[in-house]
Amino acid sequence: MTAERLICATFAAVAVLAGSPAAAQIPKLQIESGEFKARLSIAAAVQAAVVDVQASTELEREFEFFARLDAEWRLPSNVELGVKIEFANRDRDTEALETGEIYGFMATKFGRVEVGKQDGPADTLSYAAPTIALGQIRGDFSRYAGSQALLKPLDTKDSFKLIYVSPEVRGVRAGMSWSPKFQQNSKATDPRSRTLVRDAIELGVQIDRSLGGWKLGISGGYAFGKADPATTRAKLDSWSIGAKARRGALRIGGAYVQRGDSNRLEEGFNQWEVNGGVAWVEEGWGVSGSSAVTQSSDRQNFLLGLGGFFSLTPNIQLRSDLVRFREKRMERLPEKGVIAMFELQLKI
Repeated sequence: MTAERLICATFAAVAVLAGSPAAAQIPKLQIESGEFKARLSIAAAVQAAVVDVQASTELEREFEFFARLDAEWRLPSNVELGVKIEFANRDRDTEALETGEIYGFMATKFGRVEVGKQDGPADTLSYAAPTIALGQIRGDFSRYAGSQALLKPLDTKDSFKLIYVSPEVRGVRAGMSWSPKFQQNSKATDPRSRTLVRDAIELGVQIDRSLGGWKLGISGGYAFGKADPATTRAKLDSWSIGAKARRGALRIGGAYVQRGDSNRLEEGFNQWEVNGGVAWVEEGWGVSGSSAVTQSSDRQNFLLGLGGFFSLTPNIQLRSDLVRFREKRMERLPEKGVIAMFELQLKI
């Protein structure tokens, strides 16, 4: 099937779905009893991509299945207890659609404590270029070609953690987490191909202020931890400074990120990034554009992403991204390309 036929078929399917009786809102799978609430969300999505890299064009397809359980219980003492469990048939590369979190939490007037597999405050409290739908510069395009932007500090993702996030006091929130072990590619026969970081700490802080109808904010995030000697990799030591400005549906953000040599085999890698973007997000639709320049001792990466989403019905959403990348490495020819992605999701 050619790219043109794929696009036509996608929009034809969208038109049929939007005009069919299924367009009516599907009842939510939830239970409410007094101060207890629980909701099960289930979604299925089909994604297609047209990949144009180095004058070669290919068509790729992916299928996603996702389920999430959210349960909350508010006690008479105004303490809130809850659990969140996510399952997906594969990991999403998109920052905005990442899955795999499994954790419990307790929220009081003194702050929020989370225990389980969850992102730490170096990620959740850090401002950066806004990403929506399929993620633009930190999105699903990297499934097919190119490298994502860092966006925020290199961290421990959703490894098992103990997390504390303070309540907001005069516009200031802070958080800290501890992860006993963060690992990736653990089955590799060569230990140098593995990532294994122990006793990783993440710190994050936000400072928000309102000014003339704008909500302005700055943030700082820092992640550090010890690399297992068997991997011969550098320790985790990454940070970022970010800023945001919001007014109604308008979102503006950006960040400077310093990765340094974190988790690298070679010394002197010294990777850093500047990213920024703007988005307009309404309840049923949104558009976003973002860009990033990432540089290290032997490579440079430029990314430009445009994307958006449109809710055809309360349960059917169309998402699309267009990402251009250009990567330069020492002693190699530059690599560049364009990836166009389309995704149709059904969610209940």
